[in-house]
Amino acid sequence: MWPTLRGHVKVAMAWRRGRSWPAAALTTRQLHAERQQQRGLVRVEGEEAADFLQGLVTNDMEHLEGSTTAMYCLLLNRQGRVLHDAIIYRSGPGAFLLECDAARASQLERHLRMHRVRRRLVVDDVTKELSVWCVFDPEPDITQEPKVDAESLYMNPKVESRAALQLAGDSGDITVIQDPRVQLLGHRLVVPAAVASLRKLLPGVEEGGGKEMFRALRYRLGVGEGPEELPPTKCLPLEANCDYLHGVSFHKGCYVGQELTARTFHTGVVRKRILPLIFSENASEVPADAKVTNEQGRAVGKVRACLDGHGLGLLRVEECLGAKSLTVEGLVIQTFRPPWWPHQAPKSKANQ
Repeated sequence: MWPTLRGHVKVAMAWRRGRSWPAAALTTRQLHAERQQQRGLVRVEGEEAADFLQGLVTNDMEHLEGSTTAMYCLLLNRQGRVLHDAIIYRSGPGAFLLECDAARASQLERHLRMHRVRRRLVVDDVTKELSVWCVFDPEPDITQEPKVDAESLYMNPKVESRAALQLAGDSGDITVIQDPRVQLLGHRLVVPAAVASLRKLLPGVEEGGGKEMFRALRYRLGVGEGPEELPPTKCLPLEANCDYLHGVSFHKGCYVGQELTARTFHTGVVRKRILPLIFSENASEVPADAKVTNEQGRAVGKVRACLDGHGLGLLRVEECLGAKSLTVEGLVIQTFRPPWWPHQAPKSKANQ
């Protein structure tokens, strides 16, 4: 049956400064735990680690000097295009873990070592030592979404969430955060790779099932990650919604790729962005980069990824949201403006 657009829009909500996660979303609904096999980790450690990363990532490392323990960011090439998407965890004094795509963890390690120069830093791929888990509500029911204001749009949210998850037993060597991108993505845990289950730590949380439930949730929310959805050297940070996902600072100093990102932001022209796709039927066979066309047959974007009846696309925002109909590979699709997007993003006509 064709899913209603309203039902999919309700799955997303925006983070607002000073507004906490609704208690009902954590206490009354069944949570699901899923190991993220496709995510890896690279450790950067040393007295100069924070300053070193400050010159490479789009976000401001100063966020991690206070009570915030993790943040989202991108690493760019010199042309300002995405090389890696990452979540940075503060794992101790002068020590950070960069969560990235597992298949590209070795490339990230080489990228960091190439820029290390003479700094006394240790850079290691620790994917075999640590693993990433997500704990989330696969069918969130949010009936009222808070509005995002321009003032808080680029403020990094506090993502500590041990108390919210009510962890049982000894969890001293486990990192627990709320996903710093969108609250409905739930919580992320970094645990020793030998841990095969979270049932002792989180009694009552469901696991397994063989389904990519977290990936499906990301697609419903319109959040991309990894090289398939954010193609290296081809994707621009603002097209990946890095600005809306608390992943970029426009107030910090220079970093690799900063010039194009800042210029695009200040001109206010971001015509294409990652948007969620809803297909009229199973679209798992739709190839990546398949063209999205409007009722006039004009190409208005490309598919980035598909899973069952959901997907992500890099679309021309104004044209797609205003189109009477959209199709791809003969399938009718719908898209919508995710509710976690700001209602009035600064200097962006496409979001007013």
